[in-house]
Amino acid sequence: MYLSPQFVLFDLNYCSFRLEYKLLKLSGFIMNAGEIGAAAGRIFNYKAPLNWIIRSQEDQDDHGIDCEIELKDSNGKALGQESVFKIQLKGQENCSFIEGRHKLSFSVSRVRLQYYLKFNIPVILVVVEVSNEDIYWASITDNQEILEKVQDSSTDTLTVHLPVENKLERNDSAAFDKLLVAVKKCWDFLSLRDLKLAVNNCKTLQPEALNTCIDQVGDALFKAYHLKLDQLLLAGSFNDLYQQASDIIQSRIVPAKDRFLATLYFDYAFKVAPYKQVKNEKIEEQLKLCELLVVFAREQKESAYRLTAIAKVRSSLFNFKVEQLHAHHHSNENFKSDSFEYLCMNREVHQQYHDACAQLQKIINMCHRLVSISQFNILADLMCDVALSIGMFKTIHNARGSNEAIAFLDEWVEKMLHTVLMYSSVVSERRKIELLYLMVNSQSELKTIVKFDVRYLILEHCPSAKELLDALDNVIANKDKPFFEASIEEQKQFFADMAKNLGMDPDDPASREGRFVAIGLANYDPTNVIGHCEHMFVDYRPRGR
Repeated sequence: MYLSPQFVLFDLNYCSFRLEYKLLKLSGFIMNAGEIGAAAGRIFNYKAPLNWIIRSQEDQDDHGIDCEIELKDSNGKALGQESVFKIQLKGQENCSFIEGRHKLSFSVSRVRLQYYLKFNIPVILVVVEVSNEDIYWASITDNQEILEKVQDSSTDTLTVHLPVENKLERNDSAAFDKLLVAVKKCWDFLSLRDLKLAVNNCKTLQPEALNTCIDQVGDALFKAYHLKLDQLLLAGSFNDLYQQASDIIQSRIVPAKDRFLATLYFDYAFKVAPYKQVKNEKIEEQLKLCELLVVFAREQKESAYRLTAIAKVRSSLFNFKVEQLHAHHHSNENFKSDSFEYLCMNREVHQQYHDACAQLQKIINMCHRLVSISQFNILADLMCDVALSIGMFKTIHNARGSNEAIAFLDEWVEKMLHTVLMYSSVVSERRKIELLYLMVNSQSELKTIVKFDVRYLILEHCPSAKELLDALDNVIANKDKPFFEASIEEQKQFFADMAKNLGMDPDDPASREGRFVAIGLANYDPTNVIGHCEHMFVDYRPRGR
C-alpha cells in the first residue's frame, strides 16, 4: 500500500508525541489545560479517517468552534454541504464515568452550549481522554437532553453525557460511519428547525420575499416527506407508503421534483409488493407510473430527472417485451417443428425477438451515455430494473442469436454489472447491493454471464456489507428448493397466481373458469380428498359381469 510522504511524517510526529508524553508522565510532570488541549488535538487528528478534511478554527483565546470537518471522495474532491460539520474538541487527562462506566460525564458551560445550538450546521462534541488516548463523541445539535437542560436549567455549568459505545478508533470505519449517521440526522433536524423559523417569519415579509420563503419552506417540508417514505419502505409498510406517495403525487401545490421522487418510491414499492396480481393489470399500473415520471420530468426540466424517466420507460418496455417473448418462445416448443401451429407461432416469436432486441439496443446506448456523463446512480437503478429480464432474454438469445451477438451481450452485461456493483459498494448503496447480489446469485442465466467474484468485489469496496451478504446467502440457500418440496399452501398460491395471470381468478365469483380453479384448489391436498372433498360424488350403478 502506498503511503504519502505527508502521512508518513504525520505518523512519525504522532509516535514522537506519544513517546514524549510517556516520558513526561514518568517524570511526574502535570500538564496544564493548554497542553491537554494540544494533546487531544494530536490524538484526534491521528485517528481521524484520511478522507476527512480537518480545518482548524480555534484561536488563542479558545473562542469559537475548534475545527470544521468536510468529507471528500476517493478522488480527493470535497463532497459538499451535507458532508460538512463542526467538531468541538475537548481534552481531559482522566475522564469521569457514570452508570457503571456506560457514560462519560463532561461539564460544559451553559453559555457555550447555547452558542453551539445557534449554528446552522451540525456540531459534534468530542472528548479525548489523553491518558488512554480514547476518543468519545456525542451530538449537540439534535440532543434532546441538552436542549431541555439549556432551556430549563438556570445553572452556569451543565453536564453532557457521552455514551461509551460512541468511541472512535483508528481504522475502525464502522465507528466513524456511526458518527456520520448522527451528522445526517443533525442536518435533518436543522432542516425542520429552519422550516419552523421560516413559517414564523412569514408574517413580516413582503410578497416577493414571501414567495422565496414559500419555496424554501417547501424544500424543507418535502425533504421530510421523502425521509418518511424512505422509512416506510425500509419498514415494509407498503400500504402506508402507497397512501403517502399518492397524496404527494396527486397534490397540485407540490413541486414537480417532489412529485417525481414520490413516484419513484411508489414504483419501487409496487415492484416489491404489487397490489395487483393479474399480469395485464400490473403492466397497466407500471406504464401509468412511467407516464407520471415523464410528465414530472418535463415540468422540472433538469437532465437528471429526464434521464431517470427515460430509463424507467425503457426498462419497463423491455421487461414487458421479454416476458411476452419468453412465454411464446417456450409455448412454441410444445408443437412439432413441422406443424402449421409451430410455423405460425414461430413467425410471431421471431418478430417479438426483433422487438426485444431493438429495446435492448436502446438500453445499451443509454447505459453508455450514462457512463460517459458519470450518472452512475441512474445507471445502477437501470441495471437493477433490467438485470433479471436480460437473464431471461439470454435463454431465447442463445437459441435465435448469432454467436457474435451472444458473446457481445454476455461481455457487455458482465462489464455493466461489475461497474454498478463497484459503484454501489463504494457509495454504500445497500439497497442496490442487495438487489444485484440476489439477482446474480439466484438466476442461473446471470450466473453463467458473471465470471468475477461478486462477494469479493462488494466487500473489497464496502467491508461493512459482510453481515448483509451473509444474510442474503442464507436466503439464497433456503430459496433453492424444488417445487415439490414446497408446502401445500405455497403450491396452491403458485397455481392461484398463475390462474389469475391467465384471466381465471379463483377469487372472482363471476368468473366461470375461476370457479373451477377454486374447486381444484379447495381439493388440492390429496390427504383431504377422500374424507373431506365437498364436490366429490360417486356414481354407483349395479353392473353385471
